[in-house]
Amino acid sequence: MPAPATPRRVLLLGTVWLAFVWAVALLAARSTPWLTGPAGSAAALASRGTPLARWDSGWYVAIAESGYEAPPTRVGQQTNHAFFPLYPALMRGVSRATGLDAPRAGALVSAAALLAALVLFAAWTRRRFGEERVWPTLLAFLAFPTSFFFASVYSESLLVFLALAAVLALETDHDAAAAAAGLLTGLTRISGLVLAPALFLVSWRRSHERGRPVPQALLRAGLVGASPLAGFGLFCLYFHERFGDALLLVKAQHNWSREAKTVFDGPRLILQEIGRDLATGHILVKSPVRTMEGVFLLLFLLLAWRLAARRLWPEALYVFLTVAIVFTSGTLESGGRYVLPAFPAFAVLGGFAARPAVFRSLVALSLVAQAGYVWLYVHWLWVG
Repeated sequence: MPAPATPRRVLLLGTVWLAFVWAVALLAARSTPWLTGPAGSAAALASRGTPLARWDSGWYVAIAESGYEAPPTRVGQQTNHAFFPLYPALMRGVSRATGLDAPRAGALVSAAALLAALVLFAAWTRRRFGEERVWPTLLAFLAFPTSFFFASVYSESLLVFLALAAVLALETDHDAAAAAAGLLTGLTRISGLVLAPALFLVSWRRSHERGRPVPQALLRAGLVGASPLAGFGLFCLYFHERFGDALLLVKAQHNWSREAKTVFDGPRLILQEIGRDLATGHILVKSPVRTMEGVFLLLFLLLAWRLAARRLWPEALYVFLTVAIVFTSGTLESGGRYVLPAFPAFAVLGGFAARPAVFRSLVALSLVAQAGYVWLYVHWLWVG
């Protein structure tokens, strides 16, 4: 029997993994400095940031340092209004408290959020799957090829921490704490919004377990389920008061496309993208990394189905809706990053530990792939 997953041991595992990711990133930056991708022109961020501050990290750094800029004036104009405020606000707070620059403050926020999330994830897994599933689940979570974003200057680690905090608070009858965490998810990422129906169902399930009357159960579930939407509403209200456009976030996110589109156009655009890749031979030949984004999405849909087969309906719905967000975006790119907050899926992956040799091989291969992704990311060759 493996040693129990105490908080101290879980934190040690997380620290070792962070050291691994940072070692790969530093090695990549220093050993192959000539390897530069199309975004290498972002010299300012590359020169003053950490090797794990790339791509969207620059937008978070800009918000942390200077706030939100003027609204876009044309379709296709990229602005920082497409990013939620909580993560850069924490970056700014840590920067002022410690004297670190914004990129390093962001790395510290991400690391702290990840370590806290691991402790909560161990507790949640123990409640739902038993002690024997905890270590395999944490290993699957950390070794997943794109999980290095939890150590990068991105908001993924903060979101998964808040989502776990909300769910665990509900399952231990701390509804006020759950609502507070849920509200903060609505200020962290668009993925936080899909937590709303999951929180409703988790609360409903807990009320059923406790034998609460139906009206009381509905009220509790409705209030906590609305909390991520309330957080998002506060963000929209801020944009309305400052820029006169409550839906500026939506406009800014769609402005990243070269054409005007809505969420309803997303599936059509993805099908067109897949068709082009098939016609041009990009599948596993010219663009294997992008092809893997689709593989990750299909994998998580399968894991959602496995959760539903276990009658873990809130968890299955959360994983499914997390994947669905990608299909509204109009592109498969970043799919491997978008699925990361769907923590229940990793508990299913942890079930492969029933075949130790297979599980160890999968973890080893996944860590090798993760190192490769880090190398590409550091040199601006893959955006995730």
